[in-house]
Amino acid sequence: MAKKKKITKAKKVVKLTDDEKEELKMEGELPKKSVREREDKQLIWFFIIVGAIFATVFIFYFSIEGAKTFEYSEIDWMIEDYKDLRIYHGQFTSLTDENLIYNIFLRNDPRENDISTEGTFDKFRYGGVVSFSPEVESCKGEMARVMLDLGGFLRQGVGVGPLEIGSTDESIASDNDRRFARCDTISDRTLIIMEIGTPSIVQNENNPYCYTITVEDCNDIAPVERFIVKSVEDFMEAKKALEGNAEPA
Repeated sequence: MAKKKKITKAKKVVKLTDDEKEELKMEGELPKKSVREREDKQLIWFFIIVGAIFATVFIFYFSIEGAKTFEYSEIDWMIEDYKDLRIYHGQFTSLTDENLIYNIFLRNDPRENDISTEGTFDKFRYGGVVSFSPEVESCKGEMARVMLDLGGFLRQGVGVGPLEIGSTDESIASDNDRRFARCDTISDRTLIIMEIGTPSIVQNENNPYCYTITVEDCNDIAPVERFIVKSVEDFMEAKKALEGNAEPA
């Protein structure tokens, strides 16, 4: 019986030109489909991770920046940190001049200043007197500095205008050519009395333009800062109430 002749198919040989060989060498062979898909997924995850990192950084940055600004008592605040000092920088429209933006710089967080107050601090007359008790008269340091803040606030922030220095002691007032200024002796202008005792701020019942600010000691500035903030808040609230009750033209 004759044996079957084994037939083998000759492999087709593809001959490449020298240029084609060089091009293939430079570009490399295309990867298999599964390899390409895996590489595409890796690339997608890379961009997702990078995007998440950037989003986290931006959220963290803006959350910090947001925590440094806030609105409180009708005032816009910015927290400013210096080497050994934190300042609460407030901005508001002057109570009597809509074209003036007034700046205040406090040492205490106004949101946490809980000094006791009595009255509504929205009554001011043109012209002012800041009257010192004998104990406050001898104060230096922080009290002297915050008096400058109070004076600037009254003159421009409120619009009281010129200020005089007075004394709650008649003898001291006479000896130093100052006004003898207490709630019952001054009624034609704004009067601020500074005393030492239990910290508080009180509007006089009989003279609503007279405010007594009591500090604990010569370094206690919180009552003065509380007076400034509450005055803006009460004045702005009274102004909005007045505008709301005004009859339309």
